[in-house]
Amino acid sequence: MALSFSVCDYLDKRVGAGEGGMSNRTQHGFGISRRRVIAAGLTTAALGGGQAQWAAAATNFNPDDPASVLRTVFRMRGSEDGRIAMGWLKARRFGVVDAEVTPLFGMVTGTFGRYRVLGDGSIVSTSFELAFYTDLDSGEVLETFTMPYTGKTITVPRLLLGPSKSTTRPVFHELIKTGYDAERTDSETAMRPVGSTRFERWLGPVTVKDDDIWITEASSAMLIPADPEADKVVYSESVTSKAAYADVINPDLVSIPSDLSYTGITSWRPWMQMGDYPGHTTSHGIGGRVFDVDGLPADYRAMAERYYPAEIADPGAVLAKVGA
Repeated sequence: MALSFSVCDYLDKRVGAGEGGMSNRTQHGFGISRRRVIAAGLTTAALGGGQAQWAAAATNFNPDDPASVLRTVFRMRGSEDGRIAMGWLKARRFGVVDAEVTPLFGMVTGTFGRYRVLGDGSIVSTSFELAFYTDLDSGEVLETFTMPYTGKTITVPRLLLGPSKSTTRPVFHELIKTGYDAERTDSETAMRPVGSTRFERWLGPVTVKDDDIWITEASSAMLIPADPEADKVVYSESVTSKAAYADVINPDLVSIPSDLSYTGITSWRPWMQMGDYPGHTTSHGIGGRVFDVDGLPADYRAMAERYYPAEIADPGAVLAKVGA
């Protein structure tokens, strides 16, 4: 994953000159129980001065510091000890035309990545993704699909995206303008045409309530095709990671058990062959993270082993292609 969970539609994030800065995006609802404090290994002497303050002082977690928040996100998504993290997502995609929502198909995806922290608090992510679109009733991988709006029967892609390497800066907000390489894989071309992009990212808010913490990340990307006759591609997503607050403030944990929820909005993809038909799609799903292939959802693991046996058998070899 780069900053956000790298779902199969995500416009490729590349390292680039960004316009951005820090702004306080936190929401404090501190109501942490004493049981959680003790579980985190803190003493009663640390309880003075307000819960937010003692938490930050005891563990170096500061919800108002973007470097601290970003590092916490990657402890939720990956691990600081170099292990390959395997993030999975199960979602449904819907078409939206004239405010009417129509279920289309399922999305089952996994991202395999390693992450490391730089001295300035930035996170270097090396990852690739295996993603599938599935029939809503049977759960089987789709080969073709008839779009309900046009009646066209289209070929549905299976996606191997990456491997790629990106760097996420520790800021609450940034704007990056960049371009894409002209030479890409067929899967990448099916997702987006060649062109320039405008990518915007928000880190936060951070919400702490009772015994849990939520960190939301949002991003929005627009691709302007080099071909003046082609339509622009727009994508936005929001990913919220949830964990036990005691785990977040435990400095001994290099990885934090967590769950996530996902919402995405995108224009019609080129492979959908929608042309100038008005509308867009939206997706909603849940996911998690494991460190062993056997821990992935059984249906996703079966799909990956069927269509990408080498990649699922040795994710490290795939990541090594870009120096992970």
